[in-house]
This record gives sequence, C-alpha cells and structure tokens, in this order.
Amino acid sequence: MKKPILASIAIAVISALAQPASAADFPEFLRFSSPGGFSWTGLYVGAHGGYGWTKSQGLDAKGGFGGGQAGFNYQMGSFVLGLEGDGAWADISQGVNGLVFGVPHSVSFQNDALASLRARFGVTANKVLFYATGGGGWGHGKITGTALGLTGSGDAWHSGWSAGGGAEWAFLPNVSAKIEYIHYGFDSATYFGVVNSGKIDVDTVKVGLNYLFR
Repeated sequence: MKKPILASIAIAVISALAQPASAADFPEFLRFSSPGGFSWTGLYVGAHGGYGWTKSQGLDAKGGFGGGQAGFNYQMGSFVLGLEGDGAWADISQGVNGLVFGVPHSVSFQNDALASLRARFGVTANKVLFYATGGGGWGHGKITGTALGLTGSGDAWHSGWSAGGGAEWAFLPNVSAKIEYIHYGFDSATYFGVVNSGKIDVDTVKVGLNYLFR
C-alpha cells in the first residue's frame, strides 16, 4: 500500500511544481508590474551616503562620503531605462609618517570628491527595481606633505569610468530607498606638476533616498 501512496504524492508534487506561477503566488511588493501597477517613470532627486576604499598604487585609503543625485527613469513593461548623475564630498584618505635622511615627515592622500554620469538598465518587480549601471566617473584627489615645519599640497582631477549595480524599493508612492555598489576606474593624473599618480581604482557602497516627481 505504501508504494502507491508515495507514488501518488510524488505525482501530485511534480504536477504542482510544473504549474506556471501566477502573479498572485508572489508577495505584493515583488509582483511584476502590470497596467495600473506602480510606475518608475519620471524625474527624481535624492541624497546618499556611503563608504569607499582604494588599494591602488600601494594606498590603503578608506572613508566616508555623502552627496546627492538626480535622474530620469522610463519604464517599458517590466524594464526600466534611465540616466543618473551624482556628486559627493568625500574623505577617502590615508596618512603616513616616516623619516627621510633622518628628517620626520608626513604625507597624506585624500580623495575628497566623487562624481558620475551613468545609464541605468533595470528589471522591476512592481515596487522593487534591480538594476545595472555604467558610464563616466570623476574624482578629485589631494596630496599633502609636511617636513621641517613646512607644508606643501597638490591636487588634481581624475577622469575615467564607473560601473556597478543596485536595488531600489519604493516604500511610499513618491519615495524610494536604494543600496548601490559603484566601482570607479580613474586614469592617472599629475600632482605638483611632476608627480604621476598612476591609475586609481575606488570602490564604493552607498545607501540613498529618492523623491520621484509624477
């Protein structure tokens, strides 16, 4: 008797798994968008904060940053296309103390600004948007050295590319929260007119809020 019963149970389970899932089988906030559902189309502005780090060129710099962003989304069914620009003040830095010919000195590096202009491509499950993003990236660096009571500093802008991805959740009709990872690949820049920095890579993780205009 056991074998027919077990076989019947197995057939029932396989049949249930083989049935295509309907939208009603998913929690409401994860259901794929449909006509009359939540729409991501529109202009938005927001603010963000996060943490960044780099180990390029022997550095071990890290620290926080904060700023704002603005962009535009256009939704087509379950797909969302967009363009976003952002900028932030940063303190991704490292300081080193040492001796040169017996003279105490200190040298510090600071990435004090980050910016990007990126395209976004995402898939939405109604109020949750999962996306990839990529475009141009810019960062401002500053090198400061102190020795014998004298201080000198040089700064430069680095340009390059940026890419990453994230997820965004519209928890109110016009307000969404996001978490995002962005990698910046900066080209070399010249400091003090003679010092070539070499290429600098910066990794960042941020959280933010957006207000969507409808």
